[in-house]
Amino acid sequence: MRGRLAGLAAALWLSSCAPAAPVAQAQTDTPTIVSLNPCLDAILVEIAGPEQVLALSHYSRDPGGSSIPAGVARRYGVTGGTAEEVIALQPDLVLASIFLPQPTRLALERAGLTVATFGSPATVAESVAQVREVAALAGHAEQGEALAARIAAPTPQTGTPIDALLWQEGEIVAGEQTLIAELLR
Repeated sequence: MRGRLAGLAAALWLSSCAPAAPVAQAQTDTPTIVSLNPCLDAILVEIAGPEQVLALSHYSRDPGGSSIPAGVARRYGVTGGTAEEVIALQPDLVLASIFLPQPTRLALERAGLTVATFGSPATVAESVAQVREVAALAGHAEQGEALAARIAAPTPQTGTPIDALLWQEGEIVAGEQTLIAELLR
């Protein structure tokens, strides 16, 4: 019995000297991202997790204007969108609107950051294309396809169409060739 215990003790002691088994690491083939646009934020929270998304725009934490549930937005960091804040986070990729101020974009690029800008989709097809592009940049093409399919899924028409008037803050009036008009149709 003593021999077995001594053998077991020796085996345990020797095993403590062996190299540790490889630990599963976080997925490193996807870029870290900062988003400066609330519409892009909404795509990111559907396709990527907080470990990849270093910050969303501050708009996504505004319960009065966010299209992201407050509980979901709280899982992510936020940024006010200044070049200094974004550079300090050292993301691999910055997603922004085409209206990103040129000095901010230049500062981000001088710091070695990749900046991808996006316009506002005017149709469902453009929205689907934008989702796919963001998902590809984020390294989540499969999740992007799933989200694109949900967006593009036809909604069955039931009942008689009704007239509707859409009110938007800031005295914005959506024209006929806009995303909201297509969605209402």
